[in-house]
Amino acid sequence: MNAYEKPDFYSKKAKSEGFFARSIYKLEEIQDKFHLIKKGQKVLDLGCAPGSWSQFVLSVIKETGMLVGIDYKEIKVSAPNAVFIKGNFLKDNAKEKINAHAPFDGIISDMAPDTSGDKFSDNIESSNLTEEALDFAYDYLKKGGYFIAKIFQGGNENEIMNEAKEAFERVKWFKPKSSRKISNEIFIVASNYLKKPENKDIDLKKLSEDNYTGEMPW
Repeated sequence: MNAYEKPDFYSKKAKSEGFFARSIYKLEEIQDKFHLIKKGQKVLDLGCAPGSWSQFVLSVIKETGMLVGIDYKEIKVSAPNAVFIKGNFLKDNAKEKINAHAPFDGIISDMAPDTSGDKFSDNIESSNLTEEALDFAYDYLKKGGYFIAKIFQGGNENEIMNEAKEAFERVKWFKPKSSRKISNEIFIVASNYLKKPENKDIDLKKLSEDNYTGEMPW
């Protein structure tokens, strides 16, 4: 059992409180710091499996809000005010299903690439995935909306930060205390969406079905 698989305080806490992954506490910390998710909002959760971020969002938006989640892996959450889509968020058929509920007040992503063991390559893949999510958000967010996404440090995170600053009024990095000490993950938190950067291509790059996972089990 490696360090990521070994149960820790947050893993045990999540299990005892009925949440599907310890990552819920990362989003909870982000919410405590920035207060972006609000009652009645419509939120899109990219790479939502197994569903702990969705669980948290539903607890905040209440019955008057709506959650749309997508992942190609098993999603364990269900709720009357939630729609879950199985698939890759950049595939045309999935985009059509998402678009039926757009635009969104917020788009969140705890996606991570399938790790190869090569730290540099994994960091770059994480950057690519986060950039895809950001590109996607430009076309599906309401003006004034927010974007929250995980990224591995050591890739192109600085370039992504600079790009996000062109699209949002406020952009910050945030490292939750609930992240494992050995993890190089960090979260970009962008709020008050203004407009899509002028230098972005209109067409999004396509991701293969197996190029990303949902929430990591740690």
